[in-house]
Amino acid sequence: MSARYKSYVQNHHITLVFFLLIFSFSATAEANPKKMRFHLQKTIVIDPGHGGYEKGGQGPDGTFEKTVTLKFARVLAEELEKTYKTILTRTDDYRVDIPTRSATANHVDADMFISIHTGGSFLHQAGGMSLYYYKKTSKSTLTLDPDSSKEFKNDNTETSWSNIQNRHRQNSKILAELVRDHIGRQAQYKPDIQGAPLVVLEGADMPAILIEIGYITNPVDEKSLHDIDVLSKIAKEIRNGIDDFFEKLQ
Repeated sequence: MSARYKSYVQNHHITLVFFLLIFSFSATAEANPKKMRFHLQKTIVIDPGHGGYEKGGQGPDGTFEKTVTLKFARVLAEELEKTYKTILTRTDDYRVDIPTRSATANHVDADMFISIHTGGSFLHQAGGMSLYYYKKTSKSTLTLDPDSSKEFKNDNTETSWSNIQNRHRQNSKILAELVRDHIGRQAQYKPDIQGAPLVVLEGADMPAILIEIGYITNPVDEKSLHDIDVLSKIAKEIRNGIDDFFEKLQ
């Protein structure tokens, strides 16, 4: 067999193998479209509560909620960036009105919206974590922003805005449950889950939850919220819950 003929056969063989590999990949993608979509990078918007002159709650040692939420949002973003694209609604100590927070998530067509807060109580022994998903009630809408009512002057806008999250309520509840279950593996008890008409969630056009990562007014919780190791563990369990959520959507 001549050298030229051997070269022709080898090149022909390589071309055939390459064609078969491409065909096999295409067939797999068509047979498993949901699996292929799951591997596309998801976008998660993280919302550090309060900011600027809106300090939020204050701990016995003077820690402001706005400081804790931004610190944890950065820790959570760093953890999630291993798998997801993350966007923060604020990156420093300044005020962002509530409609802008969820509108930011809508504008980038985010796959998930997570608002970060801390709990607060006149009783210093009150502590622990809580998770919320949006649930409309006949009562007035709850808000964690004292000036948020100024943003809703048009009745038509308010009606339209308040209906957005309703279609994601079931998935938002599932997300809250999965995150709760993972956090509960690291804590002595599982965080509470509640449905509430929170303004910061109602305009988000994607699964959305609010997480209170501890009580700023509880001396023990306040100290823990300064511990980067504690915050990192919470962030990892939140990520595990998010991973489970997207897998269930396949």
